[in-house]
Amino acid sequence: MIKIDKNISVVDYPGFLYPHCNCMYIEDDINCLIDCSPGADDLSCLKQKKVDLVINSHGHIDHYQYNHLFPDSKILMHQADQAIAQSAEKYLYTFGINVWTSDSQLNKLYLDTGRYRTTRIDEYIEDNQIINLGSTDIEIIHLPGHSPGHCGMWFAKQGCIFTADIELSNFGPLYANMDSSLNDFLQSMERLIDLKPDYIISGHGQAIVKDNVLRRLREYRDIIHIRHRRIVDLLYSGHHTLDEIAREIPIY
Repeated sequence: MIKIDKNISVVDYPGFLYPHCNCMYIEDDINCLIDCSPGADDLSCLKQKKVDLVINSHGHIDHYQYNHLFPDSKILMHQADQAIAQSAEKYLYTFGINVWTSDSQLNKLYLDTGRYRTTRIDEYIEDNQIINLGSTDIEIIHLPGHSPGHCGMWFAKQGCIFTADIELSNFGPLYANMDSSLNDFLQSMERLIDLKPDYIISGHGQAIVKDNVLRRLREYRDIIHIRHRRIVDLLYSGHHTLDEIAREIPIY
């Protein structure tokens, strides 16, 4: 864990190994865990602590994998991601698996390999909601695009925001799911830029991003536009069908 404030720690997970993510732990009058898929050592440590509240940034398993290990905690998530977190069929649809095949064995393999499980949700979070933990306030910032219910957690006093799967990697924004929205993603990026955070806590990869934050946010956003230009260039060069364009892998 990396302490960033007397009450706030970042539970960092090195690399991009699915289904894990960077999390946050706030020790205050109310103890809160933001996202719940840490590595084994950090999980053992967190299980020994009192966790009153778990806030899931969104409904993908690599962000709520261990919710069930905190049975006494109140679980919060945005309502727009409730379905995929509580229905295997909807999860398969969102990732495009049962869209392209009706093979039940393949569907089961995907769920098992990804360690899919449902989670209970005790309350829904919503945009601009303030959650007071004592001396620490968290503001929910709805940042859809990656998923409909994707949210960030803004710590105004500390000048930082947990951005979950807006992770500023060189790979760029991920909006490949059936319920992803490119327009929403662009609007979410503009909202993040307008917040002007001093630093970012990412859900994957480099946990704490402090250098050139606004520049990196803009560069991450602009990867979307670069991908658009690649597609337009392919159209001009004679790739006129979806299959022809997809074979050139212009995005992922």
